[in-house]
Amino acid sequence: MRVSLVYWAILIDLLAISCTPKYLSEEDLKKYVLDSENGLTKELAVDDYRISATYRPTDLWVAQELGSAKDSTQLNKLKEKYGSHYYFVLGLSKNGREAIQAATMPQTQFSELLQTISFRMDSYVNMTTAQLDTIPLAAFTYTRSFGLGGSNDILLVFDKKKTEKQDWVQINLAEFGLGLGRQSMRFKCKDLETAPKIDLKNLQ
Repeated sequence: MRVSLVYWAILIDLLAISCTPKYLSEEDLKKYVLDSENGLTKELAVDDYRISATYRPTDLWVAQELGSAKDSTQLNKLKEKYGSHYYFVLGLSKNGREAIQAATMPQTQFSELLQTISFRMDSYVNMTTAQLDTIPLAAFTYTRSFGLGGSNDILLVFDKKKTEKQDWVQINLAEFGLGLGRQSMRFKCKDLETAPKIDLKNLQ
């Protein structure tokens, strides 16, 4: 019985992989990533808050910087530049708006939280693997939208070296002042590595 269950689990995984398109346009890849059924975006609810983490594939970075150029040397340089890291966008929202904004909290709290997400997130975010390795943030960037966005979005960058041959990786967010507690979001490495590509050589 156990063997039969393992067989069906493997079969389902193979079918899922075979149904994943190999190439998508830049816009379709963005939509694919945001579809929760594809395992590349995770979302948690804590009271009125929403915490999300969305994978941003290497090809989206390359396409963004490459533009319509067809220079193979430049293409290879960009793939090398972005290919050694995992990129995720951490989103923080409350009631459909930015979780951290001056209009909804005392100025002192707002200033402190803004400083944290702008300059101190490496003290509150890390990645762990199935083998219990801890991977610190390699870099992070918060682009301020002055209360006009649907969430506070922070780009998280992790070195991929320690994720090789792992079943999953998990993004861990410690309490940093919003009262969210410690939260974690787990991604299957298979989903990250088998995400569709962009046909960058024929990019329009």
